[in-house]
Amino acid sequence: MPIAWSRLTTLVATGLVALACGTSIAGGRPPAAQPTADVHCQGLQQRGITPCPPSRLALERMVVRNGTHGAVPDAAVRTQGQAYIRAHTLYDWAVRQAEGGTFLMSGAIVLPEIARTNVFRTEVKFFADARASGSTVHIEPLRTTEITLVPVPQGLQDAARSDGLRPTQYAWVDNQAGPARVTVQAAGGSPREVLRIASGEPHPILVFGEVREDADLGPIWYLGGEYGCLASVQVKVACGL
Repeated sequence: MPIAWSRLTTLVATGLVALACGTSIAGGRPPAAQPTADVHCQGLQQRGITPCPPSRLALERMVVRNGTHGAVPDAAVRTQGQAYIRAHTLYDWAVRQAEGGTFLMSGAIVLPEIARTNVFRTEVKFFADARASGSTVHIEPLRTTEITLVPVPQGLQDAARSDGLRPTQYAWVDNQAGPARVTVQAAGGSPREVLRIASGEPHPILVFGEVREDADLGPIWYLGGEYGCLASVQVKVACGL
C-alpha cells in the first residue's frame, strides 16, 4: 500500500452521535469514565490483545451523515456510525500508548495483515523503528469531526479486493484533518519531530468495514482497509469530491 493511503499521512506522501441529513449536528462528548476492575481485559488478554484499553472510553465527538440517498435507513447509519466512532476512539487511544503498535497489530479492530500493509502502515512503522532504536515515539493523530456513509462502486470494490483489502458495499468517508505530529525521543536525548501536519489541513479517507459485535470491546466498525480520497479519480468520486 502506498503511504498515501495510510491513516496518519493520507496526503503527506499522497459517543454520542447525532445523524446529520443535509445539516450538520454535532454530538456531545460524554464524561470520561474511570477504568473499572477491567474484567474485559481478561478476555482481551486471552485473545492476545494488549495493551488493554479502559473498560469505558469517552467516545470522540463526530457528526454522522447519511450519504446513501436513503439506501441505508438513518437509524442503521446512526448505529454503524456509533460503531465507527468506537473503533476510531480505540485507535486514538492506542497511538498515544507506549505499546500502541502492539494493539494496532493485535487484530482487535482490523486484521493484522491489513493493519500492517494498509490501515496502520505508518503508525506501526514508527512504533517498530522506535522500539528497535530504544527510542520513544509520541503520536498526535489527525482529528475527525465528520463521517459520511457512502456507497462503494463495484469497480472500486474489485480494485480494493485485488489490493488485498476487504471492501464493502458501503464505506465511511472520514473527513480527518490536521493538526497532527509525530516526535521521537531517544533515551537521554531531546524530542525530534519527524512529522507535522498543519492545523485544518484536510486528509479525507474512504474506510471499508462492517459492524462487529465484540464481547470485550462492544460493537465496533471492524476495518476492511482504506484509501486516501485523493488516491485516484475512482476513489475521489466515491468520496464525493
